[in-house]
Amino acid sequence: MVPPLIPSLMVFGLIPSTYLFGLTPSTCIKHAQLEKQRDKLDKQRQIMSSNIVHSELAGKGISPNDFLSVPRFSKFNSHYGHHFTLDKLDRDHLWAYCRFMGLSSWGTRGMLRSRLAYHFDYIKKDDQLLSLEGIDTLTLHELQQANEERGMRSLAKDEDALRSSLKNWLATRSIKPELPTGLLVFSRMFLLNANYDANKFVSLQN
Repeated sequence: MVPPLIPSLMVFGLIPSTYLFGLTPSTCIKHAQLEKQRDKLDKQRQIMSSNIVHSELAGKGISPNDFLSVPRFSKFNSHYGHHFTLDKLDRDHLWAYCRFMGLSSWGTRGMLRSRLAYHFDYIKKDDQLLSLEGIDTLTLHELQQANEERGMRSLAKDEDALRSSLKNWLATRSIKPELPTGLLVFSRMFLLNANYDANKFVSLQN
């Protein structure tokens, strides 16, 4: 039985079979190829994001502001986070979350679960480094890669916008109890086109 806050995979039925961003290291491909692949992944994510946002707004009243505001996200996690642990997700949802993150969606439920766990273990370690060293010295390419790896847009974003979204991500990582992997992906679906403007972020936290 699918937990009540995890959306039906019917909304993912229109996703084409496209290039999966995470399969090829960005250092091995040319800039033009990288931009083309990012564009393909972005189109895939846009379909998933649009369908899930419209579905949840109509059915359960969940909105992007529930995840953009750290206090509201923390409250949401306290009530519903246990539904989003990887061991609770069925294969269809694991498949969709891998697709959204640009990871290979091939394999059994256990393989998909392990793939997501491995990816987010890497992200957690990277988050710890970013928290210690800061993000102000990151280059545009590094900011783009960091955002993409976390399920956030880098296309048509300047350095300030990329830093704002990354700062928001790092702020959410301080939420206790720790956000489960499924909820991190679910929230990125809602926030794909979010405005991470610093002033708006501050006001939403109140």
